[in-house]
Amino acid sequence: MNIKKISVNNDGYIHCKSSFYSSQDILNNAKFDFDVGINKLTGEIDSGIWAISYLLSMYKHRPRDFVLFERPIVAVNDKWISLNELSEFSCYMDKLDPLFSSNRSVKKLIIQGLRHSKLNCSYDDIKNLFYIDSERFERPLNGVGNEIFKAMAAIGFSYKKEIFCFLWLSNRRFESYHENLTTVLQILEKLEKTVIIPVGISPQKT
Repeated sequence: MNIKKISVNNDGYIHCKSSFYSSQDILNNAKFDFDVGINKLTGEIDSGIWAISYLLSMYKHRPRDFVLFERPIVAVNDKWISLNELSEFSCYMDKLDPLFSSNRSVKKLIIQGLRHSKLNCSYDDIKNLFYIDSERFERPLNGVGNEIFKAMAAIGFSYKKEIFCFLWLSNRRFESYHENLTTVLQILEKLEKTVIIPVGISPQKT
């Protein structure tokens, strides 16, 4: 699917989880529109911006984390689609996503992804595309350090994922990843993927 635009309307409670945080959040008849490229949402951890990212990527995998009052209204390229259908094209950029929960090396996970998607490229092509260090390429995700988002994006790309949904990151944590994260965002944008990244509010300068 060539995803160019996503529209979502949802009402309900969502228990968002990641390696760093957990938050009981609510989407109160919330409506979001996303385009290809980087969709950076700014707000507090419980402002609903993480909930929408979590909803689009984890609804199929962790249904108990969702209490939805009505069926979400989701459209891709102005055509209705179910959340389960959309999940085939999305990934959650955290080890909570089954795509990233394995202890296999990044290389082996990418090889597995290529076998699944039949994408016309090699694992070395993807390694170079995302600028992954050769030594870390041979490690599992819990051993790649600050390159973890590069590695996850590479794995998601190997599976032909179109939507990359990030966990909520405090502004300080976002900045701590520096070029390892901004590089990933730029690469995904050039590849015409849809990126949803919720980030905390920058502290006020005094």
